[in-house]
Amino acid sequence: MTRSGFIFLFSVALIISFSIFNNSIAQGVSDGTPDKVRRAYEKAFETMFKDPANLEKTFSFAGLAIKAGDFEGAISSLERMLILDPNLPRVRYELGVLYFKLGSYDVAATYFEELLEDKKTPKVLIEKAAPFIEEIENRLTNHSFSGSTFSGIKYQTNASSGPRSTKVKLFGAPSFLPDEFTNKGDFDVFVSGSINYTYDFQSEPKKLLEASLNIYGNEQFDQTFVNARVVDANIGPKFAIPLDFLNKPIVRPFIAGDYLIVSEDESYYSHGAGFSADIRASEKLNFNLDARVMARENKDASILDGFRNRLTVNASYIASNTMQIQLSSVVATEETKTNIQNNRDYTLNATINKTFNAPFNLIKDPLSAGLSFGGSFREYAGANPTIDPDTTRNDYTMRFSPSLTIPAGETLAVLISAGFTRVDSNIPNSEYDNISLTIGISKQF
Repeated sequence: MTRSGFIFLFSVALIISFSIFNNSIAQGVSDGTPDKVRRAYEKAFETMFKDPANLEKTFSFAGLAIKAGDFEGAISSLERMLILDPNLPRVRYELGVLYFKLGSYDVAATYFEELLEDKKTPKVLIEKAAPFIEEIENRLTNHSFSGSTFSGIKYQTNASSGPRSTKVKLFGAPSFLPDEFTNKGDFDVFVSGSINYTYDFQSEPKKLLEASLNIYGNEQFDQTFVNARVVDANIGPKFAIPLDFLNKPIVRPFIAGDYLIVSEDESYYSHGAGFSADIRASEKLNFNLDARVMARENKDASILDGFRNRLTVNASYIASNTMQIQLSSVVATEETKTNIQNNRDYTLNATINKTFNAPFNLIKDPLSAGLSFGGSFREYAGANPTIDPDTTRNDYTMRFSPSLTIPAGETLAVLISAGFTRVDSNIPNSEYDNISLTIGISKQF
């Protein structure tokens, strides 16, 4: 068949389908499409219909169909372009993206593979297709891994949380603490990391099994008695609950365990269970709830054995394209075999994150500045007779922390943060101040 004959048959087929397509235009366009875009979309379709062999007009319509939210209409027009001219790598790229957005990952992968196999494909299209190909591979496999590391150095003016004054209490009477036991500055190096595993059951609605392992360790230069090693792990299923009035929240029940060593002399291990839920209130507002109950056992002091319970509620609001605001509230309780250590803690914290371009465009990717501030109140169940038998301890804490994240590539970033903590208490032994400065490097993988 000659090219002119093929175009004629193609035009006839397009005319036959026009009445069906024309009736479905309104259905294909998203409800929130502005009138200006809708009118341009309809005009572009009429223009394409009058000249179906004109690839430029067809591509123009496809672009407007995408803006109008009519992905199916855009796909139909782009696929007709490939019938007329198979040597259009840009069209194959756009089709791959559209099928990806529709969740047809197998079809999207086919278009991207054809793009890579074509030696005439521009390098810029190959680079743009790469993240889609990687994400498709992740979504089509049952198993996926991710993780991160963060390491650096920190200086603290009061690394051991020592009292701010030598004036303390002992058996209810004023006493003086040797200066060597008050606040002392120190450096420490630290490293933390996390590994996350996800098993996708490839079902609808989506069901996952998630497991994570987190580690942390630090080494003080001088105040080595506060060195810490922590290992934390949890595992549980993740799925959506069909509650439309809550926008089908994502929930995850889990079991968890952790192990803590302080200065190699004191160690704890805990085991328990918890529950988390992600609720999308709107496109800009999200809530996260996390509740857990952990049974802790002390290796060397069984009197400290007991339960540690925590309820966390976070709210995240996207104020603009460059600003995000987060509010966090925590209620935590610690129950042991002695009222001296039993306590309840209430925390409220706010964080503001702002992204911005580097001065003089020195760095390609945007920087991120953060400001976190908040406070907490902790009340104990009973008085400590060794310190003050007539006063039950209450602590009031204030925290303030600015930070700056500087990207150093797609997966690397440099983090600089400062912090100020002030603890006031009705027991002078527990009052202290601390100023910190941290410089670290984070790596995502």
